[in-house]
Amino acid sequence: MRLGASRLKAWGDAKHPNVRGVLWCLVGGFVLTLMFAAVKHVLADLPPFVVGLFRTFFALLLLLPWLASVGIEGIKTKRPFDHFLRTVTGIGSFVCLVFSLQTLILSDSIVLSFSYPLWSIVIAALFMGERVRIRRTIATVVGFVGVMLIVKPQGGLEPGAAFAMASAVLTTLALFNVKRLTSTEPPQRIVFYFFFIGTLLLLPPAIWTWQTPTLEQFGWLAASGVCGVIGQSCLTRAYRAGDMTVIQPMDFMRMPMAAGMGFLLFGEVPDALAALGTLVVMAASAYIVYRASRLRARTAPPPADLAVE
Repeated sequence: MRLGASRLKAWGDAKHPNVRGVLWCLVGGFVLTLMFAAVKHVLADLPPFVVGLFRTFFALLLLLPWLASVGIEGIKTKRPFDHFLRTVTGIGSFVCLVFSLQTLILSDSIVLSFSYPLWSIVIAALFMGERVRIRRTIATVVGFVGVMLIVKPQGGLEPGAAFAMASAVLTTLALFNVKRLTSTEPPQRIVFYFFFIGTLLLLPPAIWTWQTPTLEQFGWLAASGVCGVIGQSCLTRAYRAGDMTVIQPMDFMRMPMAAGMGFLLFGEVPDALAALGTLVVMAASAYIVYRASRLRARTAPPPADLAVE
């Protein structure tokens, strides 16, 4: 009893690493949800590729002080192709999510894009020969039931839902690529190449569909870029402060945050089946992430979290 009481008291201390990690994670999730709300707002008047370009470009500008401090030596790499592959999957994930925001409500887009733990199990089992135990298999099946409750594909798959699920699949591939890069590349270099290469990739389609933003729209686009960098910085601090088994499932709080923002900012109300599906996807995905994190924690310390969005 004394041991349990001491642990409870420690968790009540704001200086406890896991408490600080959870707080950083919640702040980061809130800021990143704000980013997507800003993106959804400007999508009413601007083409998706233009929105994506400015979001990535403004985020890149925020990295200039870091670039000035490290110089050319700080960005030298022997793995340019791996950075390119990571960026293609990461930017692809973001662009697909942007397209989904055009037709789906904010919460449904976020929930479907956050189904990536379900897709990671499928990809690992089918293409990487990974053994998936019965509990994670059941959680994956339950999670896809939740996805179907949101999508409701009776008359075919809605384009917005297809884009959101494509975002989840590309997020899974991006995470695999990030994991490979962290074996030799420092986090800031990976983030820099993501935004730098991403800006170059988005430039041609943005020019093709170009529409000059108004001053107000520039403000929203700049805000989305700032929120993206701040949010990912908060998540990185969260994973450095606390245990991944505690922190990573907390990132799924972005789903109810998105529902709340969608209601307050856009008057969006999910239907009953979508709300039920959201709860199912949250529970299944959080369980899969929790189990995977515990298995990783037994073998090696996890790498710092890095943005894929």
